Amino acid sequence: MVVLINTWIAGRSVAVLFDAEHWLAHTLEVVSQTQSTLFEFSSANNAARAYMLTGSTDYMNRFTTSEMRLEQAVDKLQQDTIDNHSQQERIRLLRLRLSLRMTLMQTALNLHRKMSGSEADESLVGPALLESPDGGVTVRYVLDQIEQEERRLLNQRYTVAASSRRNMVISITGATVLDIILLILAFELLVRAERSRLELGERADEIASLNRELRVSNASLEERVAERTHELQVSNQELEAFSYSVSHDLRAPLRTIDGFSLALKEDFSDKLNDEGLDYINRVRGGVQRMGTLIDALLQLSRVTRSDVQRERFDLSQLATNVFNELAAGDPSRTVEWVGQPGILVMADPRLMRVALENLIGNSWKFTSKTEGARIEFGSGLRDGQTVYFIKDNGAGFDMQYVDRLFTAFQRLHGDRDFKGSGIGLATVSRIIRRHLGTIGAEGEAGHGATFFFTLGA
Repeated sequence: MVVLINTWIAGRSVAVLFDAEHWLAHTLEVVSQTQSTLFEFSSANNAARAYMLTGSTDYMNRFTTSEMRLEQAVDKLQQDTIDNHSQQERIRLLRLRLSLRMTLMQTALNLHRKMSGSEADESLVGPALLESPDGGVTVRYVLDQIEQEERRLLNQRYTVAASSRRNMVISITGATVLDIILLILAFELLVRAERSRLELGERADEIASLNRELRVSNASLEERVAERTHELQVSNQELEAFSYSVSHDLRAPLRTIDGFSLALKEDFSDKLNDEGLDYINRVRGGVQRMGTLIDALLQLSRVTRSDVQRERFDLSQLATNVFNELAAGDPSRTVEWVGQPGILVMADPRLMRVALENLIGNSWKFTSKTEGARIEFGSGLRDGQTVYFIKDNGAGFDMQYVDRLFTAFQRLHGDRDFKGSGIGLATVSRIIRRHLGTIGAEGEAGHGATFFFTLGA
């Protein structure tokens, strides 16, 4: 766009200069034509005088020729000044004065030829050869006025032409300088673009090399992942075999201990004192606790190994069912259940039942010493995300130990106060993580607790 504007300005300056030069040349031509007219008039006048002095017909012929050329010169002069009204008026005056002068000279020449050049003839023809026989303006005067007007226009057009030349030089110089600057900038941009292209080429080669390395690394990584997956599968199989072995091999001696301790209590209770009976009860309590731990560990192991099968189901109904089962198992307690209905989720219902059994079971357990026990289930929004919660008004916990809640075998309450394995919340945490969700807890000692979790997509 800038180049086009510069070109237009330069072209405009050149056009103005050409126009000024044209009018300057035209004016010079008019001046020249005025002088030619004066020359032809002088030639005719001189030829007439020479003829009267010599009587030579050659001068008469020259007069006739000059008269004809004079007429042509005036026509040309009138045509050249057609655009100038004042000059046209002067030329009309010139024609009148020339007509008078040429008529008088022709009359004088004819009279001189008839009288054969006698002295009487000279007295008669002499006035006809004067510059202004009638006392009016002379032809020379009119031509001089025409020439002075043209020279005035010539000076004026010289000034315009000079100004146009100066403007053209300035415009062309400025446009040239600006174009050079633009060319330099364009060259600089071209150089930068070329450098960028080369750098991109180098980067492309580097990226291609990195991609090749990445593909090789990915291939190697996939091989290692496959190896690790295979090792993990073998390890899981070994762990599963170990769990099966633990569940059966440890249960057998536990059942033996529990059975013999029960038989000892039943068959020899009359022979044992209170201390002996207490020992037997402690042995049986330890065996039962050991059985509970084994069951919890097996459940945690199954949760870790099993696949997540997502489907859409009513989480509110599942929570209510879990609560009803707990209430049916301990009809001696009265606990208020507040469940928000109609909460639909996309999750694994089997794993979510395990999670709710642990969470609602904890609330059931930790409200066992609370008057007016209350357990609430519902959902809400937290930081723009749907959160599901289990809330109770039970024993609660100290928030400074909240990080220990979801670690296996970490318990915030003594076994004498509330029985438990210390694995339930760790199991819940793994279930939620397998659903790509998060879990947290809030509580206060003696004022209940709230466990909340999210379920990822």
